[in-house]
This record gives sequence, structure tokens and C-alpha cells, in this order.
Amino acid sequence: MSEDIETRLEAMYHSGQVSAYIISKLPEGKLTTGWIEQGLLRKGFTGNLQDKKHQENLVIPIDRFTRLTRDYDAEINLGLIILGAHGLDKSKLITLVSNQYFARNGSINAIGFNSDNIRTSELIHIITRFLSETTESNIDNDPNLDYIEELLTDAANGDVRHLLSLSLPTGTHKLTDWIRKILKSDLKSEAVLAQIGDHHEFSPSVLLFTRWLLGLEIFKKTKNAIASILFVQGSQIVLCFWDSPQNLATFAIIEGVDIERVLRKYTLPLWYTSSAVTEDEPKGPKVVIEKTKKKESQTRKRSRSVSQIESDSVTPDNQSISIVRTHLAELINRLSTLISRLDGLEKRIPKVIKDTRSQSMSEHSENATEELRSIKNESKIIEDISARLRKMEKQIDKTSSSDSMSSDEIQGIISKMSVLRELIDKIEVKIDQLDNRVTEIETLRFKRRTES
Repeated sequence: MSEDIETRLEAMYHSGQVSAYIISKLPEGKLTTGWIEQGLLRKGFTGNLQDKKHQENLVIPIDRFTRLTRDYDAEINLGLIILGAHGLDKSKLITLVSNQYFARNGSINAIGFNSDNIRTSELIHIITRFLSETTESNIDNDPNLDYIEELLTDAANGDVRHLLSLSLPTGTHKLTDWIRKILKSDLKSEAVLAQIGDHHEFSPSVLLFTRWLLGLEIFKKTKNAIASILFVQGSQIVLCFWDSPQNLATFAIIEGVDIERVLRKYTLPLWYTSSAVTEDEPKGPKVVIEKTKKKESQTRKRSRSVSQIESDSVTPDNQSISIVRTHLAELINRLSTLISRLDGLEKRIPKVIKDTRSQSMSEHSENATEELRSIKNESKIIEDISARLRKMEKQIDKTSSSDSMSSDEIQGIISKMSVLRELIDKIEVKIDQLDNRVTEIETLRFKRRTES
């Protein structure tokens, strides 16, 4: 073990941070009824393991999650679920299953505990200490609360290979059937907030997580339930976030990113509430403001008027909101222009390929086609972000017609505008380069025709 987990859990139990915990060894082969009791290595709780509250709040969820890990892949290195009500201070169920991080003599062990009186940030620190000798003290503890935005940005950087985020319907919908329909034929629905990668490769995992979670009794009984499921397999991390307060379900596959960074960057924001943003560590900077100030390169790239809003928006007024709206519209127009240019290149390149005769021209054309495909993939990410900014535009219109927006709301929009601007700048440069290359090929083709 990277840390003496048994000693740590026992200390947390006696201090009141954990109300109950179990460590049990998995049997080889099939999971038979009663395997948790039969493989019990350590426990801490009042009463008897067969008591109803322990069965419902600990034993059954541990058993169900362990079976989920087996159903997904018997060879995964780690399975982790954090489940609880919305709010940083709310009690949570944590279950870990691993054959690597805290195994004994090559066995697979399951750990489950009910946290109590532990803030989510501290809980994640404890979990990462279970899994690693050291933790990254320089990781920002004030996360961007828009975890979907973070995933989209990291998709542009290549860390996120697959991403699907859905706005769930309310009412009596059978969500598993609804998601299945989305995956089969309706990925352009407004309910799809973000979609990156090959959904065919990802669909089985999405449906498996959905069916399992919606059938879990403790999840159904928890008001404003939030669940974060994480599977580690080699260098790949599979994520499922079910965010009931916001009616969101998000699924992702991440490559080459360490577990702690994933937990702090994406999982931690799930439990934040609007009040927690202002109450949590009040002496420190506000979440979004700190995030934008730390990224100096982003700040330098902003226009002077947007930077002025950032510094003056402590007391926002209608003029500030108007300027934000203007720059938001500017970015959306820039995006429309880029998409139009891409459509033009998409029509020009096939003509160039068709008319190329020499081998060198053919190679240039094939390279241009590959560049176009790459740019179109990145543009899809920008379109996803833009769609969310359009929703903010509507939010601004509604707010400006009544009360002024808060500084936090303005800062949130500025942060997202900064991300979008950087991505548009990046795509614009690539489109310029590709446009010049296609023009050169067209010029060379015309020259060869006139010479012949």
C-alpha cells in the first residue's frame, strides 16, 4: 500500500470523519453471495454488519460497484465511485476496487466508507493519498466550476479522446431509452451539449454506466444526487459524471492524465454550490477570477476593453454587460466566418485533388486533405463551446432587462470568452496556412495547364 490505509481509515473513524468503513478481499473467480463478509479484512462501524443501515449504505453499494467493475473489464487497475448529495459538506459514499493500488499479495481488495464532516476538497486529497505516495500541492484548489468547459478545452489539447455531455430531460422519461435514442440517431439534438470522438466506440460504456447508476437504490434515494465514477485502465481514465442538480450526464475517456488532476479538475466542481463559492475559504480569491488571472498568456491576448471589464466588474453595471455582449457577439461572428472559410476549402480541395497530375502535387493535395480534416475536428470543439456561449448570450439578455449581473457571472463569461478566443486564434492561423497552401497548388496547376 502507498499509505497505511487501514490505519488512516481507523483514525478517521475514531475522529468522526468516517461513520463506517469496510475493507474486504475479493474472491478469485465469481463473486458469490456474502463475499464481502467472507473476505472481510478490516471494519469500523457501530452495531452489526447485517444491520439494515449498513447493508443499504455500505455493503450493497460496495457489492454492486464491484460487480460493475467486473462487468466493465475484469482487468481494470482501479474503480472509484464518489456518490452523495449536492454540497461540499454533505456525507458521501466512497468505494474503491483495485488490484494495484492497495492490493495484498496480488489480491484484489475493495474499500468502502461513508464520509462525514469532510469537505470534498479534503476528501479528494485523502483518496489521492490512498493511491499515491505524494500529491501535487501546486494543483489549483479553486477549480473552474464549469467542468464541461474544462473537458472541452482539454479535448482541444488532446487529453480528452472521447466526450459526451447531455442535458437530461425532466419528467417521466426513461433515461436509458432516451440516451440510447440519442446515441443511435440524434447526436445533433440540442440536448447534446458536447460530443467529441467516435460515439460508436463509446456508446456501450455510456449505456452500461447509465443502466447501473439508475438502478442503484442509494442513488435513487439521495436527493440532488451526484455521482462520479472513474475507471483506470493503463494510461486511460474513463469517467462518468451524473449531475442531478443540473440535469447533466457527462461521459469521457482521458488519456495520459494522472488521477489526482482528474479528480481535482473535473470531479471536485461537481459538488460546489453557488453559496459554497463565496463561503469556501473566503480569504482567498474567487474561483473564476483566480483562474483567469493565473493564465497570464490568456490575459495578454484579451482586448483592452475586456480586460477593463475584468478589473472593474466588482460592481458591474449595464455598460459592462453591454460591452460583454458586444465582445461575445464578435467572437460568435468570428466563428461563423471560420466555418464559412472551412466550407469553402472543403469545396476547393476535392477539385484540386481531381486535377492534380504530378506526384508532388498529389502529395500536396493529400496533405491539404489531412490538414482540413484536423481543422474540422478542432472546429467541432469550438462549435460546442460557442453553442454554450449562445446560451449565455440569452442569459445576458434576460438579466439586463431586469437586474444587473453579479461580478461572478460576468467573470464566468469572460473566462469562457478567453478560452474561445484562444481556440479561434489557433484555428484561424491553421486555416490561413491551409488556404495559402491550396492557393499555391491551384496556381501551380494553372501554370502547368498554360505551359501545356
